[in-house]
Amino acid sequence: MPRDTPQTTTPLPAVRPGFVAAYMAAQVGAYIAFIPLLTILLPLKAAAIDPAGRAEVLSQAALWGAMTAGLAGVVAGIIGDRTRHWPGGRSLWLIGGLIGTVFSYALFHQATTAPSLIAAIIVLQISLNFMLNPLAATLPERVPAHQRGMVAGFTGLAYPLSNLFGAVVIGLWLIAETDRFIAVVAVTVAMVLPFITATIRTTSHNAGRIDRSLSLSALADRDFLLAFASRLLVQTAVAMNVLYLLFFVDQETNVARVLPSVRIEVVAGGLLIVSTALAVVAGLVGGRLSDRIGKRRRIVFAGAALLAAGALLMAIVPQWPGPFVAQAAFGIGVGLYGITEAVLAAEVLPSTKDAGRDLGLLNVASTGAQMLAPSLALATLSWVGEDLQLVYLAGSALAIMGGSLVLALRRVP
Repeated sequence: MPRDTPQTTTPLPAVRPGFVAAYMAAQVGAYIAFIPLLTILLPLKAAAIDPAGRAEVLSQAALWGAMTAGLAGVVAGIIGDRTRHWPGGRSLWLIGGLIGTVFSYALFHQATTAPSLIAAIIVLQISLNFMLNPLAATLPERVPAHQRGMVAGFTGLAYPLSNLFGAVVIGLWLIAETDRFIAVVAVTVAMVLPFITATIRTTSHNAGRIDRSLSLSALADRDFLLAFASRLLVQTAVAMNVLYLLFFVDQETNVARVLPSVRIEVVAGGLLIVSTALAVVAGLVGGRLSDRIGKRRRIVFAGAALLAAGALLMAIVPQWPGPFVAQAAFGIGVGLYGITEAVLAAEVLPSTKDAGRDLGLLNVASTGAQMLAPSLALATLSWVGEDLQLVYLAGSALAIMGGSLVLALRRVP
């Protein structure tokens, strides 16, 4: 079928603070729908289903979830691109994703076997991507370039705020499983609905005419492939740090002697809190800075370099307070890289008319990193033995390689 001739897009109008607030709330709500689940609720459910084989049940559910997320993100993007000219545009799929998320939590609550738990997480990942993809497409389609760093900086608070919600509300305040599930669903709905209300009556400003051919032409675009590879490498390094931090603190450091009265999990949690807090600050500063100076590639590379330095410091200075300094540097790097790379991703897209599809493809790099990180770590450990310092050395190398790829981009300043 022949392609429609694309129309020239008009400049995007500046977004107002109310829109930014609704957008940020929707991002936080979408993250609350899955971060507390992955960190607390899913492990507890796996343990309740099979106490003896809880690790295997959890691993199977996580693997199926990651595979589903990668595919669902691309499908959601393609469908969103083809329907964004409808009245309501991508917000229609936000509604569908929200309804599916609520339904998936009902499935989680009823799950009593490993297959039923896997089915619930498959439904959740499909639903989540029909929420997350329209939200990601909002940045290139509705926010002008000079405001993207600022908007991305604020919405970058979604991950740490959802972590905080999980730790305080789900981990400390509520005890019963039913209450926890209800809290997650209620907060998610309350935070996503205002953005749906604000956008349901409008289409994206640059909707233009729709290309109805099924194409993954972005995979032939040089800059897009570089951005994809960069995200895959750096996010793998981030996943390796988070996944093995507790074991590293316990096995490779002298924390037990320096802080004998503090449990290892408390030390690891404290390091993550420091890292996350600094990531938030660095992300907000980096987003605004990238808007002001326009040198997004350099900021992304600086973030990846700091991230790599943190992982390297973990490996070569494991004695306390080395891990504290390392995680601080790591957190600043994550903030600079993550927020500015989100803006860079919006600007590296071959065409804004396929933003949803191409952002879905980029998201495969993030889900792929969640599978690649344990695979590389296991390969390293099987080769050299139980030496987690080499795992962090590998993470450092991946981060600097990923950051260096960004410098080769041509369409981004």
